[in-house]
Amino acid sequence: MGKAVDKGTPVIEPRRAEDARISNRRLVFETICQRAPISRVEIGGLIELKPQTISSITRELLDQGLISEAGRSSGTRGQPQIYLEPNARAGFSIGVHLDRNVCNLVVCDLKRSELVRRRIACDTSQPRETLRQVAAELDSALAEAGVPREKVWGIGLVLPTFGSDVYDFDFSMPHWEAWRDVGFADELRSLSGLPILVENDATAAAIGERFQHGDASLSSFVYFYIARGTGAGIIIDGAPYKGFGGNAGEMGLLPIFGLDGSPVWPEHRTVDVLSLGGLARALGVQEDALVPEELQRLYQVRDQRLMEWLKAASDTLRDVTAVFEVLLDPEFIAVGGAMPRAIIQAMVDMAYPLRPTPAARRDRSKARLVAAELIEDAAVRGAALLPIFVNTSPNFRHLYIRQIAQDQRPFDR
Repeated sequence: MGKAVDKGTPVIEPRRAEDARISNRRLVFETICQRAPISRVEIGGLIELKPQTISSITRELLDQGLISEAGRSSGTRGQPQIYLEPNARAGFSIGVHLDRNVCNLVVCDLKRSELVRRRIACDTSQPRETLRQVAAELDSALAEAGVPREKVWGIGLVLPTFGSDVYDFDFSMPHWEAWRDVGFADELRSLSGLPILVENDATAAAIGERFQHGDASLSSFVYFYIARGTGAGIIIDGAPYKGFGGNAGEMGLLPIFGLDGSPVWPEHRTVDVLSLGGLARALGVQEDALVPEELQRLYQVRDQRLMEWLKAASDTLRDVTAVFEVLLDPEFIAVGGAMPRAIIQAMVDMAYPLRPTPAARRDRSKARLVAAELIEDAAVRGAALLPIFVNTSPNFRHLYIRQIAQDQRPFDR
């Protein structure tokens, strides 16, 4: 007869032990991805795992071909250290960013290097035809990159809208109404045969910004995304915060002067400043005429209409910044979106001095409000990072973990 177990003694269930193993493995791999080339000793200095555990995990990753050796240290005392880095050809990801009548597509390897980029004209008011066009372009892009389909970890699909009959109000953005009634993730998965991860443009941009900084300590910040509408990608403890219903960060729905124009606030539909639409009205043109080259030219000559819009937009941005700081206390707020960097930077500079909030501290190491590292390219780059992020992040709180079946997660096999 077996020995009785003291009811006060904690028992580690087998499933929980397996989760701990996977979490540790992901933690080591994410550290290598963020800090490569890096030695095992350096990994140990960054994460709280025993040297034996790190050695065991890195040996397993090497055997599986997910990482590779990247040289040895020289000129130092003691045994030379072996540096590790991700094996670029061990896995690939695809990013698809749908905006109005245009699709940006990139194919990346496991080191996040861009292999192929496509910009496709399409009629996004027709969802099914758009998805068929994207699937055909995927096949062509993979062939050009020489990427075996079985090594693709997934497709990050990003689009600037959401909608469902579960809501009391219709939140669909103009032009995107037809997407409410289409199971577009399932349809693209059927067409491509690959796992699909769906995200909005602001959250995808925030994920792209996190990787772009290359700082494993970067854990809590906000990416404020300005395009045809406005929204925020919120990173908390290194992972996107989505909220109860997945709608956290929908700042464009707030009745703030300069952000209004939402169909759910009809009494405030007077001024929509902080968006491409607001900029188009200020310039007296259609939104489709706001090509980056023309906006860059207008800023270079300090066009009066543009500069007046920048002043109004920066006033609104100042108020939005105060809301973020009081509610979330982020390390900083990054601003980006579908505008040239020079205009985003000017808007940020003109928003200062910011409103007094508890974020105004004398011991800050970063400015409270900054232009993002990734701006025009942020959404598609973030889309391409979604499959890598989901398959390697040690943070099981992240929502996407529940969207991919265990046998579809290549990293945890």
